[in-house]
Amino acid sequence: MKSTEIAVFVLIFVFTGPGYLRADGLDSLIEVGKSQGEIAKAYSEETRTYEGIKRAIESKNIVKGANKKTILEKYRGPVVMVGDYGTDREKWIYKPATSDFSKGPKISLFFTKDGILNEILIEK
Repeated sequence: MKSTEIAVFVLIFVFTGPGYLRADGLDSLIEVGKSQGEIAKAYSEETRTYEGIKRAIESKNIVKGANKKTILEKYRGPVVMVGDYGTDREKWIYKPATSDFSKGPKISLFFTKDGILNEILIEK
């Protein structure tokens, strides 16, 4: 009985005792856990935004001639915005978290320098 009480006391002290008794790296592991949760949330949001853009295109709510400000306000921003190489257009890329930029489904919206959508590219 005495050894059980001592073991319980030691366990309580180790897990609730002073910070210097914590295992090396435990704080780092806790931070990594929090970071993983934030990453999962961002991936979920990325996929949700992609699906919303896809539905809007399929239902003709996003069509050529649309204003990029309106799309941004209504459907959120893309994963990345870049200049379209060799043109004065801006390219917005939407993709689900399961895709990367070289393979997998993605949607690219191309805007003129005046912010007007002039091309929609859907890659499966």
